[in-house]
Amino acid sequence: MRMRTAALFLIALAIVATTGACASARVMRAIEPAQTVEITSVATLDAGVETAPKPDVRTVTFKSLALGRAMPYSIYLPPGYAPSKRVYPVLYMLHGMSGTNDEWREYGIFDAADRMIRSGEIRPLIIVLPQGDRAHWVDHALPTDQEAWGRYMAKDVVADVDERYRTVADLAHRAIGGVSMGAHGAVQLALNYPDTFSIVGAHSLVLRRFDTAPSYFGSQSDWSKRDPMQLVVAKPAMAKRLRLWIDIGKDDPWAKLAEQFNGELDTLGITHQWHEWSGDHSASYWCHHLADYLHYYDTALALENGAGFGAAVRLS
Repeated sequence: MRMRTAALFLIALAIVATTGACASARVMRAIEPAQTVEITSVATLDAGVETAPKPDVRTVTFKSLALGRAMPYSIYLPPGYAPSKRVYPVLYMLHGMSGTNDEWREYGIFDAADRMIRSGEIRPLIIVLPQGDRAHWVDHALPTDQEAWGRYMAKDVVADVDERYRTVADLAHRAIGGVSMGAHGAVQLALNYPDTFSIVGAHSLVLRRFDTAPSYFGSQSDWSKRDPMQLVVAKPAMAKRLRLWIDIGKDDPWAKLAEQFNGELDTLGITHQWHEWSGDHSASYWCHHLADYLHYYDTALALENGAGFGAAVRLS
């Protein structure tokens, strides 16, 4: 009986190791498009067995010229970073409306990436989680609010990461993704700062019409320069140069607008990946698809860079 109990315990431990942080996700209440919701933090479990190496994660604070104050970001360095002289591509992942620079970490992205790199599923890369407050990652357009959150992300954060760490500091080796508000931010940043990002992932994309957009989006003319739907219409040639992924849960209250965006991309002949999966606007949905997201970014970086990107190699 004791042997049977021990065996069952080991099986259960293996299941936890396989599912990682996603096993602990709590389903969030779906939000209506006109509402603001607090993102519920999720507890994370270690990826792998107790003896598995911990991901190399650091928090950096730097002075943003665009915002005029100190801002933090969390950064993950892949296995082998410290002892090598190798340079790495970078993935920037943006948080949602009420998230912080630890939101994607809470969903388990660092654990998932570390496990997948060590197993040879994906190639080594650096992952950066910036802090964006509730600012939509856009340059604000009010006389009383000129905070340049877009320039902060596309210029200040990227420049600081490139200066501090061994990155491949060019367009082809840089990807940006985001969840909810961060998905909106990722798409509009890639279109407004085309020399900075060429690979984009929009996870649970939230789009806002002019009458529901925050006041700092400015006038209708200002809003159109910050709205992904208007941007792809205004800049179709630029959009066609992007590698673009969009996913949405079938029960996500923002799905209708995301579907309209997908249709607009099709009409304009803009190649992109579209995924509509079971699920809602929830932590459990994002946790469940972490591997899908990381596979996408790995493949997109490889396609963008051809043979020069190298092959994934098992490290453990």
